[in-house]
Amino acid sequence: MYDESIVLRRAGVNGLTEHIRSPKQRAYRKVKRAEGEQATRARIVDAAEALHAEVGPARATISAIAERAEVTRATVYRHFPDDESLFLACSQQWLSRQRLPDPRGWDAHDDPFAVLHTGLTDIYRYFRDGEPMLSSVLRDAAVLPARLTEDRLASEREWQARLTRALPGRRRRTVQAAVAHATSFGTWRSLCVDLGLSNRAAVDLMVAMIAAASSRGQHASRVG
Repeated sequence: MYDESIVLRRAGVNGLTEHIRSPKQRAYRKVKRAEGEQATRARIVDAAEALHAEVGPARATISAIAERAEVTRATVYRHFPDDESLFLACSQQWLSRQRLPDPRGWDAHDDPFAVLHTGLTDIYRYFRDGEPMLSSVLRDAAVLPARLTEDRLASEREWQARLTRALPGRRRRTVQAAVAHATSFGTWRSLCVDLGLSNRAAVDLMVAMIAAASSRGQHASRVG
C-alpha cells in the first residue's frame, strides 16, 4: 500500500545523505579538475619542447603547439598568457632533463691543463647530448626572452672562469679569448658536427690551442 509518509521520510534521509556526501564529492571533483589542468599544461610544455628542438622557437607557433598538444589556442593562452612564460617553462623542463656540466668536478687535478681537458670533455658531452635543442635555440636567440640568454651567458662565464683561473698567462687577452672560443657551442658544432671530429679530438685540439696561447703568455712575461 502506498504510504506517502514513508516516501517522504526516505527522501529526507537520502537528501541528508547527499548533503553529507556533497562536500567530499566537490573536493574530489576539484582534485580531478586540478589533475586534468596539470596534465593539459604538461602536454603543452612537451609539445613546445619538441617543436623548439625540431623547428626552433621562431617557427614553433602557438597554433602548431596547440595542434601537437591536442588542445585549442585558447587553452594554450589560458596556461601561458605570453610567449615568455611558455619559453621559460619549456627551458626549465628541458634543462631538468639534461646532465649539465658540473664545474665543481673539474678541480680534481693539480695540472691546470688536466682541469681544462676535464672541463671541456664535460662541456662537449653536454653539447653533443643537447645538440638539436641547442642548435635551434642559438639560431633563434633573437626571439628568446632576455632572461634565458642571460642565464646561458652566466653559465658560460662560470665555465670560463673555472678553466682559466690556474692557467699560465690567464690574464692575457689571448688566453681568455682562446678559452672563450673553446667553450662556445658554435666552436664545438663547427668541429664536431660540420667537420666530423669526435669530442675527444676536439678537446685535444682546443687544449693544444690554449696551451700555445698560455705558453706565449709566459714567454712574453719573461721577456717583459
